[in-house]
Amino acid sequence: MKVISILISFLNSIFGVLLILSCVSAGEALGWIAFKTGAGILAIYFGILTFKDSIQPISQSRLLLSGLLLVIIGISAFAFGIHWSIVSGNVKNTVLLFGGSLFIQGLTSILGMEPNAS
Repeated sequence: MKVISILISFLNSIFGVLLILSCVSAGEALGWIAFKTGAGILAIYFGILTFKDSIQPISQSRLLLSGLLLVIIGISAFAFGIHWSIVSGNVKNTVLLFGGSLFIQGLTSILGMEPNAS
């Protein structure tokens, strides 16, 4: 599970950078630009946190909270993508894909945690 989490965190970090770069010349609403930039920054942050955990273990509580936050954000983004698709009639595959990917990263991060050896 740890390898899957690292792979998905790498992909999410790249996707986060692309989200931030897509806001540079976008003529969209300020709220939508802020949402995309925030999601990109969170994806990059959690990617760095996952890489750091694979090199040097970080505290289990911090990793657990980060994984739970990723699961919550992923489910929320996925639900927002479904809602947007139903309301507008225009399917937003990028939102659905990014939300699902964040959910999978959080879930594999939580399931890949090693129990404390006391």
